[in-house]
Amino acid sequence: MTARGGKLWMFYAGGYNNDPQQIGVAVSDDGLAWRRVSDRPLLPNGPPGSWNSSESGHPGVFNDTDGTTYLFYQGNNDKGRTWYLSRVRLTWREDGTPAVAP
Repeated sequence: MTARGGKLWMFYAGGYNNDPQQIGVAVSDDGLAWRRVSDRPLLPNGPPGSWNSSESGHPGVFNDTDGTTYLFYQGNNDKGRTWYLSRVRLTWREDGTPAVAP
């Protein structure tokens, strides 16, 4: 979770146990009531045969001292028998919502 623009942003894994797992985002003004930012995942699992075809999950957010936001996550392509760790840089749109940087 991170705070930005007077709101709390929670990055969560949707889809349980590699069915597949994907990362979504919810926002809150008070930390009690949350709403999903989109019906689509922020970070989906990968296509068949890719390193994260079974899962992109277990997200963690890191705000660097230079203002850059990173999303760390776990992926696998074998229904959870192994794990790979990765990260993507997040950008923040004009409306305040996060997006995966190109």
